[in-house]
Amino acid sequence: MSEQRSNSGLKAFYDQSYKIGEAEVFTFFENGKHISEDHPAALASVEWSGRTVLDVGCGTGRLVREVAARGAHRVIGLDYAAPAIDEAQSISHPGNVEFVTADIMNWTPPCLFDIIVTLGTVEHLDEPARFLERMTEFLTDEGTIIIACPHFLNPRGYVWMALATLLEVPMSLSDLHFIHPWHMKQWASELGMNAELVTTVDRDWAYGQRLLRDYGKRLRNALRDASLPTDKVDAYVGYLDNLVQHLKSEGAGSGMDGATALYRLRRI
Repeated sequence: MSEQRSNSGLKAFYDQSYKIGEAEVFTFFENGKHISEDHPAALASVEWSGRTVLDVGCGTGRLVREVAARGAHRVIGLDYAAPAIDEAQSISHPGNVEFVTADIMNWTPPCLFDIIVTLGTVEHLDEPARFLERMTEFLTDEGTIIIACPHFLNPRGYVWMALATLLEVPMSLSDLHFIHPWHMKQWASELGMNAELVTTVDRDWAYGQRLLRDYGKRLRNALRDASLPTDKVDAYVGYLDNLVQHLKSEGAGSGMDGATALYRLRRI
């Protein structure tokens, strides 16, 4: 892995991104609005009232403030991008909320946590398994870790796993790993934990119009970065468009579990 394609090497990227503004840089914003469904899904997954909570990779503190509003006893937002923490601290928040600029791999927490939440972070780190292990060191005996990351068992993932595996095309400058459910289960098992798949969200990124818009741009950028031709991108996105429309009308996977299709045609 090159220095640029590492967590430490990406720090400058995140510092600059938050200086520009997260809504201008990150794909989970649209027209200035945070559109990912991972926040509401995470908030609904556990009881926050009275808990001590750590948000790792908190960015500008959006989730931290939402957790505090649900009655958490103490909430710490941690991020290694100083501009993100500066912005988080500038936004009104209650006294039981703290923001810290630090890398979790080198940070000493002031307490143990009932809940540690990290959304859209683990796939950007050099060693995801070691990251999970580090979080367990900060967790109470009955504590819970809430993690959200792309899973790639969908058209979005099938496309990129082929590109990444066969042609070594990176998904972006900041995505360092493709994390599948079996990875999460293995890492959790090695730590004496159980990884429960609660739900999946952001379906439009996997099967819908956001997939088409994102890949129309992302495919060109990634293929160019890998010194591969981009002249067939429009044709491929056209195929994806047909796939999206089919899955929308028939339902994802509906009747298509086999590899061979048997058709019966009759007069209308």
